[in-house]
Amino acid sequence: MAGLMKLGCLVFVFVIAAGPITAKTALSCGEVNSNLKPCTGYLTNGGITSPGPQCCNGVRKLNGMVLTTLDRRQACRCIKNAARNVGPGLNADRAAGIPRRCGIKIPYSTQIRFTTKCNTVR
Repeated sequence: MAGLMKLGCLVFVFVIAAGPITAKTALSCGEVNSNLKPCTGYLTNGGITSPGPQCCNGVRKLNGMVLTTLDRRQACRCIKNAARNVGPGLNADRAAGIPRRCGIKIPYSTQIRFTTKCNTVR
């Protein structure tokens, strides 16, 4: 169950480069996980056809929280760890599409994968 909770983090991987840069402490993985937990069913269950309003609201909230480069890098690390914990049950294509499906505009179009180097995220 903890792995599934963390899975929702993968969704946010496409949002981490979008926030403005301001002074603030880094996010915790707990914050990332709790905002994206509602996305886990959509990302692991082929029968669910929509990310749902709770998932979209969590992604929006997290998008507003990643205000610094440090936040975005930390969110990237949390998301990658969560995706690894879930393993092959993760639908990466669905994760990549959540911002679009939720109507969240982000200026980041390249998909980030397990090989992404989070320390290069700006």
